[in-house]
Amino acid sequence: MVIAKGEEWGERVHKQGVVCTRSDHDVFSDLAFPVKGDIAQTIGSELRQRSALKQFASRVEWHQLPFDVIEIDIDGATLRAAAHIRIGHLLWGECHLLCNVAFYRGKRVFAKSHPNDAKIEVLTMACEMGIRQRLMSLVKVRQGSHLPHPQLTSRQVTDEHFHFHKLLPIFIDGKKIGKAAELRISVIADAINIYIPSDQK
Repeated sequence: MVIAKGEEWGERVHKQGVVCTRSDHDVFSDLAFPVKGDIAQTIGSELRQRSALKQFASRVEWHQLPFDVIEIDIDGATLRAAAHIRIGHLLWGECHLLCNVAFYRGKRVFAKSHPNDAKIEVLTMACEMGIRQRLMSLVKVRQGSHLPHPQLTSRQVTDEHFHFHKLLPIFIDGKKIGKAAELRISVIADAINIYIPSDQK
């Protein structure tokens, strides 16, 4: 479900057993309230103090948010990413960052990204981009000034088939899952539900 400007996202629900999750992949668990990670930062639910978690232990009033995920077809296997996929290395060679959220490693890489917009954000670094330029771009991400750049391309897709010049490492939600020379991605709209406190919306 794409949320229009000014429209309500999700619904208020009465739920028991909602669990605070501290990694992006853990939102695939049932009844997840993301309190750490790039999803939490994107939707504004990040909690910086562990002691703050206690107040949610027995809470039953929540706002249930439908949430898109990225489906990946790689070597005949189907996997899912809640937040992002990185293909290649950040500091050299071919590199693609595919995101379902605005943040990557705590940095707002995609300023125009909107949660649950049924789109995947793609940032591609040109193979020719040197390590010095890459390091400078990573620093500029903090100020949101990394784009435009002649060796960085940003776009939105709903599905795409990627072919690479060689086997590249694939990282899903921060975890390396292997190497591949090609893969297909697509958006699965409203694939899961996540939860935030009903008074946090």
